[in-house]
Amino acid sequence: MEGTTENRAAREILERMGEKALFAYQQGMEITVPESDCRSSLDKIALYHRESQFALSDLYIGYAVSLYRYTIPKVVAATIQVLGNYWPQKNVPKNISRDALLNRIKKMCSMGMLRRFKYDLNGNTIVLYSTTPEFSKVIYQALKMNTDARPEKDIIPPLEIMEKAATSLVSSEILKSRHMKKFDFIPDFRDADGRIMFNSRITCEIDGKRFATIIEPVFTRIDVKRFTKEEWEHYLTRKIHRLKAYMDQIEEKKEEKPQLIIVCEDMNDFRKVSTIICNLFPENKLDQIYYTAEGSLKSANYDILQSLIRVTSVKRISGMKLPESVSSQLAYRFF
Repeated sequence: MEGTTENRAAREILERMGEKALFAYQQGMEITVPESDCRSSLDKIALYHRESQFALSDLYIGYAVSLYRYTIPKVVAATIQVLGNYWPQKNVPKNISRDALLNRIKKMCSMGMLRRFKYDLNGNTIVLYSTTPEFSKVIYQALKMNTDARPEKDIIPPLEIMEKAATSLVSSEILKSRHMKKFDFIPDFRDADGRIMFNSRITCEIDGKRFATIIEPVFTRIDVKRFTKEEWEHYLTRKIHRLKAYMDQIEEKKEEKPQLIIVCEDMNDFRKVSTIICNLFPENKLDQIYYTAEGSLKSANYDILQSLIRVTSVKRISGMKLPESVSSQLAYRFF
């Protein structure tokens, strides 16, 4: 992924954060699963396996879907291409056409391998895909690749589904970097409060130096069905505390320089999250933290380098540090 000679204005990136976003959370939002996708996944998969009706390529398609947990065919197609180039010796169907891939994805839903999640936004029906817990286990057993096979994955709230779907767009673009050396989706971190899994960590190597880029969504709109305002603010602050601890742990090992990309929903998210970060992180670490959103990425024609901003200075008001200026410079160094 090459750096561009002219950086897009940071103010423009910021203003486009919430523009034309498909993965936007709404209060009272409902995400439905078609009845045909709900039942007997394991039985279906076993039947089709005995009749040799699914192929090795289906396992890799399922693995690409499982990386993001909830995503769209466009992201799956881009990821299949990356995996095919990353593992040229494996039978990844990297040359499959978009139409053929979509048809296969639909077939895999009927076979109990993938599950559709549907919701309405501005009169349009949006469809996301996820692996069934049963198929995630099959992928692990057949390919020995870790996937998220937890059955509770199917019942996470709409806000978290929206976060993961939006973040899949960002992660899949960073995977395309020619500097990418390894990737880890759902990396595991433990501290005194227990275990937490973050969204993804992608390692790139540039001029002999390794950069570990952590990509994590932080949508700040309150899910009033689950949290009070105070509980939600505590949850967000604690999450960012643990992101800082995770970055400190990486830095202590002195093998990789940590970078953090926060995926926001809109400009309001940026203001809230960047304020928390400015007050938790030392100021000399702020240049390691970037912000983006689905709208910023789309308005930059999916050029990840033209959709990232970072806080470059802060101001102090009543003892609180607030972001004062933002920049889109230097992102190309890390990808």
